Amino acid sequence: MKLGVTKLPFLMIFGLLGCAETQFQAYSSGEPLRSYAYKAGATPESTERAETNCQIEAAQRVPQQMISQTSPSYTTPVQTYCNNIGGQTFCNSTGGQTYGGETTISDANTGLRQKAYGQCMAREGYRYLDIPACAAGTATSSLRASSTGGLLPLSSTTCYIATPDNQVYVGNRA
Repeated sequence: MKLGVTKLPFLMIFGLLGCAETQFQAYSSGEPLRSYAYKAGATPESTERAETNCQIEAAQRVPQQMISQTSPSYTTPVQTYCNNIGGQTFCNSTGGQTYGGETTISDANTGLRQKAYGQCMAREGYRYLDIPACAAGTATSSLRASSTGGLLPLSSTTCYIATPDNQVYVGNRA
């Protein structure tokens, strides 16, 4: 039985595309499951519903405020050097490159919207926790859930398993 699939909200994702380690690789290395939305009794469906509702609420409470910034620019001076060789003149020019002047656009309210999202999830009873990896060889079938398929209360036996297809199972070891 699948106990919980990690679905981190778009506001809480960190890392660079292309450089991110898969969840299975992190699990295989014994790394904890970072920032997992945990609530006793929560099912994957109820967690996804709470995350979606809180994303919507945060977006409504804290709209985007897009700002653009342009870095200073500098153009190197052009210098020309000439040489006379055998009655002919050869000239070479260097410089004239422009550095800087890049424009970036960002949302000044991203941090505040993340805070509003976190407050909403806390109000819904969720805490973002780092869940330890289960011991190597632990079967997903040995993780217990509540009778409704939700998460049991957090305990010293709470851990996670990730499969090669990056499905994540969270529960309490039997």
